Amino acid sequence: MTHVTISDIAATLGISTAAVSYALNGRPGVSAATRQRVLDLVEEMAWKPDSTARSLRSRRSMAVGIALSRDPEEIAYEPFYSYIQAGIEQALAARGYSLMISRPGRRPGAELDVYRTWAAQRRVDGVILFDLLADDPRRGVLPELRLPFVEVTSEDAGPAPRVLVDDAADAANLVRHLADQGYRSLVHLSGPVELTHERLRADAIARTAAAFGLDVIHGVCRYTMEDGIRGFLEAFEEVGKGPTAAAGAPGRPLGVIASSDLLALGALRGAQRLELGVPDQVGVVSWDDSLPCRISNPPLTSLERRPIEMGRLAADLLLDRLDGRHRDLVRLPPSELTVRASSRRDASSGSHDAEGLLTSV
Repeated sequence: MTHVTISDIAATLGISTAAVSYALNGRPGVSAATRQRVLDLVEEMAWKPDSTARSLRSRRSMAVGIALSRDPEEIAYEPFYSYIQAGIEQALAARGYSLMISRPGRRPGAELDVYRTWAAQRRVDGVILFDLLADDPRRGVLPELRLPFVEVTSEDAGPAPRVLVDDAADAANLVRHLADQGYRSLVHLSGPVELTHERLRADAIARTAAAFGLDVIHGVCRYTMEDGIRGFLEAFEEVGKGPTAAAGAPGRPLGVIASSDLLALGALRGAQRLELGVPDQVGVVSWDDSLPCRISNPPLTSLERRPIEMGRLAADLLLDRLDGRHRDLVRLPPSELTVRASSRRDASSGSHDAEGLLTSV
């Protein structure tokens, strides 16, 4: 059979086309046994939804949009959003949707213009928001455009359904690890502080560091390796002028928390440029795990934040909203810290953690 239709599936199983539709879309109205029979036959017959026909019937575009307002080189070299995109596309494809992506850059208002165009041309049925801001203008514009949206955010509360990422727990995990390894002062290299998640991370790092009696120097960077080098060199110079002037010396090793893998790689390069021993004098940890973290020299201690699952959850949350099934909040499972040579000063590190989320390789 060259082109399988819902009618073919219904005829084969001896049920109505409506029952097949309910089963495929996860809606009530069919038994669990019938739904499983439909799904098994769909797989056997290699059926794929006809998005054009569905679009005409439902007046939907059968597409979801994301717009990334970052510099092109950040997107090109930063693998985190590639992982998220893969998760989104996986979830969308399973329900007959496609993904539309725009990269409007950082020009003020450019991302909002993208949404206005999409809404006017009915290009997408909804959007997924990343990189939330305090008083984010998108939260006001999208309802005016009648464009449903969900957020991936660190904020507990908000105006839209959201996938909640526990950045505070991640911050505590990173600081605790560095303190356990004997690092006596910290440098935090973050992205722009107008981003809500960066502000929440900075607050959580400062709070946890204070509980351990650690000083923190905060450097703000773009998400590039070059800015990671610059940020580390500037922060190290500032550390040397303050009360922790011996930081980096054998008795006062310095820990660096970088908000992305590229920033962490830059910090590693900066430490090596100053001929500082890693991890004995300087330890570096990355908020995001990636292949570059695993193959760097030395390999970087990193948080596995499950970005593919993050994207999948966000897409399912949005599609559920479009189908009238409202959920306010989905929590991303806790991140897992993988300890590698960039911060492993103590041979016993990685054997325990307050949340049980440390592994060692």
